[in-house]
Amino acid sequence: MSFRKEEKLKIRIGQLSNLLDWIYKNGGTELHKPRIVSSTYFDNDSWSMFNESEEGSVPRKKIRIRSYSRELHSQNDSSLEVKTSSIEGRYKTITQNFDLQKMMSLGIFDQNYGICKPRVRITYQRTYYRIFSVRLTIDKNIEYHTVDGHRSSGHKIKDKEIAVEIKAADGVPIEYLMKKFPFERIRFSKYSKAINSINNNKSENY
Repeated sequence: MSFRKEEKLKIRIGQLSNLLDWIYKNGGTELHKPRIVSSTYFDNDSWSMFNESEEGSVPRKKIRIRSYSRELHSQNDSSLEVKTSSIEGRYKTITQNFDLQKMMSLGIFDQNYGICKPRVRITYQRTYYRIFSVRLTIDKNIEYHTVDGHRSSGHKIKDKEIAVEIKAADGVPIEYLMKKFPFERIRFSKYSKAINSINNNKSENY
């Protein structure tokens, strides 16, 4: 287990070209070519993980299956990830050996949340950079889908904004991050935004 710091930067889509200029002028490099990231998030019938995310309470979890395609998750290229936010910090565990079909159809049991079922799928294009010894990611073309078993249903919302995040080792001082990345910080949870966007869209259709 390794803790890390994660901070979201307030960068609007119209500022993307300026951000890229800033990255390269400060010696940043592209770590990985842009690729599609697709995550299906789980929650219980009380939506406990969503509510805790909205409240910002700790400890809390996010449980998801992640792959790198807009196609259906497949056993060979998917991983089960549990992101934990605790008083001590944030960390993530990754499992490769799990029953994908069973989890997508029946759900997954968590000792804190009980039976959790797939609720929403989020896909986006992510680009990875390295700058000031910190990883920076840019997510764009973000889409939110409701999930019915293994498949996405007809409810799909396209997010017009981008998500920019820096990820640093836990030992990196906050003061260093604030100095090197002089941008306003914001709260941006794609999971929370997905649920809220889909629920708002459903309400508008009634």
